[in-house]
Amino acid sequence: MSFAREKDTAVIIPARNEAERIATCLTALAPQCGPRVRVFLVVNNTYDDTAERARERATELGLDLAILTCRFAPRLGVGEARRRGAALALQQMPNLHYLLTTDADCAVAPDWIDRNLAHLTSADAVCGKVELLAEEAEWLAAIDPGLHIAEEAYRALVLEVFARHGPNGAGLRGTHGQTPGASLGFTRDGYLAAGGFAPIPCGEDRQIIRALRETSRIVRHASDVRVAASCRLTGRAAGGMADTLRARLSGLPCRADDCLPAARKLIKEVRAGTLGSWPPQIAPEDCVPMENLAAESARLRAFISSTRTESSGAFASRAPTGAPGCPVPQTALAAFRDER
Repeated sequence: MSFAREKDTAVIIPARNEAERIATCLTALAPQCGPRVRVFLVVNNTYDDTAERARERATELGLDLAILTCRFAPRLGVGEARRRGAALALQQMPNLHYLLTTDADCAVAPDWIDRNLAHLTSADAVCGKVELLAEEAEWLAAIDPGLHIAEEAYRALVLEVFARHGPNGAGLRGTHGQTPGASLGFTRDGYLAAGGFAPIPCGEDRQIIRALRETSRIVRHASDVRVAASCRLTGRAAGGMADTLRARLSGLPCRADDCLPAARKLIKEVRAGTLGSWPPQIAPEDCVPMENLAAESARLRAFISSTRTESSGAFASRAPTGAPGCPVPQTALAAFRDER
């Protein structure tokens, strides 16, 4: 194991009752964790043997793993776990330059660390792209694919509005726009400039990226930084991906992602000059009902067309299309992960 002074990259992993999945997570990470990397596992509010299994697997893999076991109030949640892991990394690693984070039920791509660091040479933060674990995707076969396609079409329109009118949003154009805790990376300066992760139960990933944009830092949404995530139906964060999947599997009326404002609200903010930074956070009661997405898309598309500039004239050809009954793209399903 290398001395701390040789290490400049920390990987933060919050884990709550993840005994069944933590070995898979660490196995995916280990081959790419050279002498410069230390992994910080924050085992929080846990009653299973997550820490023991992680320690055993790390020993087998030769992985430099620090385990922080803690308990805190539910109102603090996964945001507090990520915050404590980052604080420990900053304390233990005097030459720390990069902080990366993923989730304990995820498997990062073989080049995940290298691709993050490549982007962080010219950006303050990088938001990776989350796909679904192939062996679990079939669990979602009962969800109407038209819901996902309609939501992705609307997401592309919302992203275009933020790219054109939002503060520090130009880099959003043509990207996936996700800000998932399952794949975020920061320079040390970028992380500190944003104030670190907020100690909140859910949405700490979006909050920190929003804070970075508000300070005019460079945020990149990179499709070559990839993570495969579980699509389990029993989650660890209230209001996260698992809750969304259960709602949509139920067949009952449900709402779109809570970073997608209603078209009228978005248009009003653009015209008033009050549009905030991406990604916004919408109150549950204000989220767009899924059955309204077609009308919302039409309204927003008309607004974009009416204010089109030469720099955005090619947007119409990029907007995704689709109809109920079409195959569900992995990217469409994976967008749920952005709620974690």
